[in-house]
Amino acid sequence: MKKKYIIITLFIVTSAGIFAQSRDSLLSRQMELRREFNPTLQDADKINSLPAVPQPTIRKANTAYSGWAGKTTPPLEIAMPQPADIMTEIPYNREKGYITLRAGNYANISGALGYRIIDKEKSSLSFNFLHDSSNGNIAYSQTSDPQSGEAYFADNTAALTYKGLFDAFRLDLAGGYAHSGFNYYGNTFGGSRIFENKKQTLGVFNFGFAFESTKSERFNYHGHLDYRNFSTRYGSSLAEAGLRGNHFDALFGIDKPFGERDARVGIDGKFSGVFHNGGISDFALTGGTPYVAFEGANWKARLGANVLCQILGSAKFRVTPDIELRLDVTDHSSLYADIKGGIDDNTFLNMMSESRYLAPMTSVKSSSSLIDIQAGAKIGEISGFRFDIFGGFGKIDDEHFLILQNTPSGSVSGRVTHEVLVPIYGNLSHSHVGARIQSTVGAPLDVALQAKKNFHAVKDSGIADAKAYNKPGLESDIKATFEATKNLKFIFNYYFAGDRWSYFNGANVKMNNINDLNLGVFYSISRSFSVNVKANNLLSQKYDIWYGYPAQGFNAMGGFTFLF
Repeated sequence: MKKKYIIITLFIVTSAGIFAQSRDSLLSRQMELRREFNPTLQDADKINSLPAVPQPTIRKANTAYSGWAGKTTPPLEIAMPQPADIMTEIPYNREKGYITLRAGNYANISGALGYRIIDKEKSSLSFNFLHDSSNGNIAYSQTSDPQSGEAYFADNTAALTYKGLFDAFRLDLAGGYAHSGFNYYGNTFGGSRIFENKKQTLGVFNFGFAFESTKSERFNYHGHLDYRNFSTRYGSSLAEAGLRGNHFDALFGIDKPFGERDARVGIDGKFSGVFHNGGISDFALTGGTPYVAFEGANWKARLGANVLCQILGSAKFRVTPDIELRLDVTDHSSLYADIKGGIDDNTFLNMMSESRYLAPMTSVKSSSSLIDIQAGAKIGEISGFRFDIFGGFGKIDDEHFLILQNTPSGSVSGRVTHEVLVPIYGNLSHSHVGARIQSTVGAPLDVALQAKKNFHAVKDSGIADAKAYNKPGLESDIKATFEATKNLKFIFNYYFAGDRWSYFNGANVKMNNINDLNLGVFYSISRSFSVNVKANNLLSQKYDIWYGYPAQGFNAMGGFTFLF
């Protein structure tokens, strides 16, 4: 029966054309490991993930706010930029390789190595290797016995990437392997540990390619195929084998230009499937998006609809809007609106990127959104500053919220707590307003700040007065770079997240605010060698990434970057 579904799906995809979205969609959805590598530490960290071709999935717009990947320090999106990020005085084509290494307390080690093996005008081949690890005791935010736990992880990623530009099309290839080892260090509140701090592992082999045709007045096409084979060490207990499986994502698209000003009509579609060795259910999703796009002298519009069918797992059929609107009010100011919807597959690898501490062998239900609206105004008329005022609204069915697992028992407390995270579900309504301000004057001082207020309402969760667990109600982020001299630069970052909630032992729990203050210093000794020091959580704040999973206290790292 499973094979029958696959054959039917492939027939639907190929017969519909499996066509692309907007003409420039490939540029915004490239494989992270295959773009031209500007040899800075910041770009090295950008590929610090499972080697994969980011899938142009047909899904709802993102409503996650702090996308904690499960590390003991905040992720790159909200953390201070790396010191070597600002080493722009070294032209791209002068050095083919880079090496960087940093180390600090909590046994934090971060390193990267890369080299462009082939570097020609129309073809390139590069190799990248990344390492990130930590192994130290972290104090729990709650009163408990024990009062701290050992938090360990070690991530290693190696990838080989190729880019080729031909007369008729552009081709990108990427292959690699990622291995992650970690322990479930969550607070058990005195209970016994199921995994006894043993090292869980996740290994992912990945191969993918993407292509895009040279722009033509007749028709254009693009697409990608991404394959990932994954395996883990432990299942639901130390005595059970881990999960294994294969994850496929495919897309192919075509559009036909007509009229003037880059108007076009097209259709795009995708297939996504995950097939396991048992333990949890397989998943398959297929869909198509017909659209028409217009462009005027000062406006753009793309009008489409997603037709989605989940054929393995719980059956779902959705028709949702896929609309993008842009209006240039002046040369430097514009209005925009995106009206989206779709199905979020929540596959195993996607959930592991959300939090590696999810209980093994846990199948998270797919969620769906009939509408998700994002709109705003970008203002650049004020000299020296850019403003972005934005807001949005969305409704998501079967949204998941990760909480610390606790199960009924005959103990005095009435609960036995496990060290892993499990999902609970509810229908989420989410709206938000916010603003971004960024200076455009340049050196010696660059400043950017963002503030965002979120409004959540959760229904049908089975919990009285349910909250949008682990989704902040208020967020602010400030980043600044000060160039003291040509060789000496300082980087400042402050991130705040408040109104955070979790659910534990049958009650809502208010989580500590995140007050994360970071400072970095970068010094360039020569054109190719630099040293840096970075201090995180300068206020020594205690807060949880997930309830029961605390972040590190004050920590500092120092190291070097060498370009060759």
